Amino acid sequence: MMSARVLTTSRLVLRELRPADAADVLVFRGDPEVQRFDDPPIKTVGEARALISELRRAQRIGDIQVWAITEQGIDRVIGLVTLQHPARRGDGYHRRAEIGYGIARSRWGQGIGSEATRAVICHAFETLKLNRVFARTIADNHESVRLLERLGFAREGLQREHSLEDDGRFHDSAVYGLLRRDWGYPPLDPDTET
Repeated sequence: MMSARVLTTSRLVLRELRPADAADVLVFRGDPEVQRFDDPPIKTVGEARALISELRRAQRIGDIQVWAITEQGIDRVIGLVTLQHPARRGDGYHRRAEIGYGIARSRWGQGIGSEATRAVICHAFETLKLNRVFARTIADNHESVRLLERLGFAREGLQREHSLEDDGRFHDSAVYGLLRRDWGYPPLDPDTET
C-alpha cells in the first residue's frame, strides 16, 4: 500500500488512516453540521469502516493521499486532510493536486484545520515538488473560505450551481489556488525535478 508520509507539527501528528479509526471518523463524518457542505453524513460505524476502506483503496492505487489528524500524544482522529494524487489523474505532468479537509466540530476555531492543511501544503511543495495546490469549496462555506484565504490561497473562479446539497438547493463552488512561489519556494525545473 502506498501510504502517506507521517507529518508532524507543534500540536499534531498526521498519520495513515486505519480501520480502527472508524468510531472517531463517525464523530465528524456523521455530524450534519460538519458535513453540511460535503457528502451526506454517515450514520454507523459500519459506514465509517466502508469509507476508510474506500479511501485506503484509493490511496493504494495512487488516486489520493489521506492523513488522519491526531494530536501529539493522543491517538484519536479529529479530522482528515486529503491530497488528490497527481500521478493518477494526469496532473503529475502539470505538478498540481487538489487538497481537501474536514475537522470535528468540537475542534473548530482552534487552528487545527489551518495547521494540518499547512503541513500537507508544505509536503506538496517540498517533497512532491508540486507547483500548484488547489481547493474547491462551496462558496457559502465561510469557514472553509476563511481557512483557504488565511493560508494564502487566491480565489480563481466560481462554478455556478455546481453542487446539490442536503438543503435541496444547488450551491456555487469557489475554486482557490496556491502556487509554490506564493509560499516563497523556488521555481521548479521541469526537466530535472520529479
